Amino acid sequence: MPGSKKNDTIIACRDCGQLVQLPSMPDKTIAICFRCGGKLFLNTFDTGVRTLALAFTSLILFIIANVYPFLAMRIEGFVQQTNLITGIIKLYHQGMPGLASLVLLTILILPLFQISGLIYIYLPMKLGYVSWKTAWVFRIIRHLQPWGMMEVYMLGILISMIKLAKMATIIPGLASGAFMVLICVLAATFSGLNPNDVWSRLPVKDNLSSGGGGNKFFLIGCHSCSLLCRTSILNGHFTCPRCQAPLHIRKTNSLYRTWALLIAAVVFYFPANIFPITVTSALGHEQADTILSGIIYFFSSGSWHIALVIFVASVIVPLMKLIVLTYLLISVHKKSVWRPEDRTRLYRITEAVGRWSMVDVYVVTILVSLVQLGPLANIVAGPGAVYFSAVVVITMFAAESFDPRLIWDVMEESDGNH
Repeated sequence: MPGSKKNDTIIACRDCGQLVQLPSMPDKTIAICFRCGGKLFLNTFDTGVRTLALAFTSLILFIIANVYPFLAMRIEGFVQQTNLITGIIKLYHQGMPGLASLVLLTILILPLFQISGLIYIYLPMKLGYVSWKTAWVFRIIRHLQPWGMMEVYMLGILISMIKLAKMATIIPGLASGAFMVLICVLAATFSGLNPNDVWSRLPVKDNLSSGGGGNKFFLIGCHSCSLLCRTSILNGHFTCPRCQAPLHIRKTNSLYRTWALLIAAVVFYFPANIFPITVTSALGHEQADTILSGIIYFFSSGSWHIALVIFVASVIVPLMKLIVLTYLLISVHKKSVWRPEDRTRLYRITEAVGRWSMVDVYVVTILVSLVQLGPLANIVAGPGAVYFSAVVVITMFAAESFDPRLIWDVMEESDGNH
C-alpha cells in the first residue's frame, strides 16, 4: 500500500491489513482494529520481572511433573504406575513412532523450549543486556505457542480417569498436581506477556531496499514484531529490520497451499472415523473402538457431558474446520464482498479451536500407558489414532497458511473502482 512517512505508532492489522495509528493508551488496555475487530496491541507495563519469575516457577514445576509418578491404576491388587513420558514410550513400542513424536513435541519438548526460551531472553534483560539471537528465539516461542498443548492433555487425563474409574481405582501422583499448576502458571505467563518488552530493546537496522521507483514506497507490517516497514519494490525477499522475520505483502501461495492441505485433511478424515482408535484386549476378548463408539460408550454409561466434550472436540471441530476453510477459500476465489468482518471472525475461531481436537489422541496416549495389565487387560492404539492426529495437524497447518487479508483485498479493489 502506498505510504507517506514512517511513523512508529502506526501498525498494520494482521487480519485485514488496515493501517492504524495507535492512540496514547493507558496500561492494561487493548487496541482493536476498527475495520475487522482484530486485536492490534496490548498495552501493559514492563512485565519482564513478572515473566521471568513465572518462567522459573514453570521450569521447577515442569521438572517435578516429569520426575515423579504421574498416575497409578489399582485393580484387584495390581498397581500400574506411569510417568508423563510412559504413554509416549508405549506408542513407540507399539509401532507408532510418528504419533509418539507428535505427543512428545506437543506436551514436553515445545513447552520446555518456551519456558527455557523465556528465561534465556528475560534473565539477560534483567541484567541489562540482550541475549544472542533474542529476536529469533522470541519469534519461535510466539509462533509455536499454539502447538504447546498441555491444557488439552490435561483434559485428556480427566476423560481417561472417568473412563477407567468404572473398572479400577485411579490414583493421581505428585506429578499430576504439579502438571495442573504448571498449566495455570504458563497460562498466566503468556496472557500477561508484553512482546513490546522485548521488541523495544532491539535496534532497528537500515530500512528495506529502495531499488528505484522514485519517492513512492509501500508499507509492509511485520507479522512477528508489528514494525511497519517500507520498500519501493513489491516483489522480492525482504526481512524485518528489527526482528529479521521474512516480510511479505501476502503469505506466499496462500490459496494453493491451503487447498492442498485441506484436501489432504479430507482424505485422512474418513479413515480417522472408520478405523479403530483403540483396541482393548481383556481375558481373551478383543474390542475395537472408533471415535464414535467411544462417544456412545460415555453417553450410554451416563457420562453424557464427557460424550458431549469428545463429540465437539473430535467430530464437530475437525468437520467445522474443513467446512469453514473450504467456504473461506471459495469466497476468496469468487471475490465475495459479503460480510468480511464475519468471515474474518470465522477464521479466527477456526484457528483457535483446532488444537483442542488433540484431546482424543491424548486419551489414547494415557490409556495405553495405564492399561497394560498382562492377562487382565491391555489397550493398544489403533490406526484411527494416526489418521485422526494427521487430520488435526494438517488442519492446523491449513488455518495457519490461509491469509485472512485476502478476504479484504476484494473490498479494497471494490472501493478503488468507485
